[in-house]
Amino acid sequence: MIKIFDTNFRPPYKFNAIFNSPHSGSIYSKEFLESTNLEIFDLRTSEDAFVGELFSPTKFFNCLLMEAKFPRTFVDLNRSHLELDPYLISGDFRFDKTARNMAGMGVIPRITGNGKEIYSNIIIAEDAKERLKQYYFPYHRFLGDLLIESKRRLGYAVLFDCHSMPSKLNLEFNSSKCNNNPDIILGDLNGTSCSSFLTNTVNSIFEKYNFLVTKNHPFSGGYITKKYGDPANDIHVIQIEINKKLYMDEKNIKRNNNFENLRIKLTSVIEELSNIYPIEKNIAAE
Repeated sequence: MIKIFDTNFRPPYKFNAIFNSPHSGSIYSKEFLESTNLEIFDLRTSEDAFVGELFSPTKFFNCLLMEAKFPRTFVDLNRSHLELDPYLISGDFRFDKTARNMAGMGVIPRITGNGKEIYSNIIIAEDAKERLKQYYFPYHRFLGDLLIESKRRLGYAVLFDCHSMPSKLNLEFNSSKCNNNPDIILGDLNGTSCSSFLTNTVNSIFEKYNFLVTKNHPFSGGYITKKYGDPANDIHVIQIEINKKLYMDEKNIKRNNNFENLRIKLTSVIEELSNIYPIEKNIAAE
């Protein structure tokens, strides 16, 4: 069995914020590889490669980093458990007919990041359900428990859901300063998954270190942001997308020469994020 996840904390958990990297797992089991005709390279095109490594400095600042170890092509944690693909899975099961699921990008993906079919044969529904039981649900249970523990201890919880995005997005922006694709896209589900104060503060922190930052276009947040973000109940979730051009050779899925420079720069960002409070303190005190 593949290791489900890793964290940089051990019980008892005492942390200021939670960082989550659900798509950077790169441990491919023998059984999974035998179920596909693809090479590992094709499977890895779906990864947010090296994101867990970029955020590893969280351990220096009393923050918890939770990282999936299994790959996104095996189970995609940023999908609903009901996004089971009827074109891939056979048998009796319930599924949500979302655009992503029908396109082959459900919780058990049918296609890779470069558009190739993953499986040689269909998956039996019971096998798909067992996969979710062994990998998907334990991960989400642990993440949910961390948020509850944070709120119990601090009175609030802050989750940074960390991802990477392709460098070629071909985005159009009205602002003249955005002639190039952004370095960072922050997603707060258009203001519903966390306080506006938190989003603006995170934006300012990244800009302080000379990152070009935009919000919610085209990535406003995924399933994790939607499932857990509940600012009315003091649980704040914001998605962070990092442009892959800043740290990797996308064509070969390798770290580029700027990788270490970016990690050092992000260390300063993480230090400030680790001390963030999700709402303006003078307002909270009124």
